[in-house]
Amino acid sequence: MKARSVAILSGKGGTGKTFVSVNLASVSAPSTYIDCDAEEP
Repeated sequence: MKARSVAILSGKGGTGKTFVSVNLASVSAPSTYIDCDAEEP
């Protein structure tokens, strides 16, 4: 199976990026979830 990358982006906080990302990762097995905060590294 070919590896895929999915990015969930928004410049504004509180838009549900983590919520959407975690739920997408939970239904995509096997998956690796990486959450990065560019404002607070």
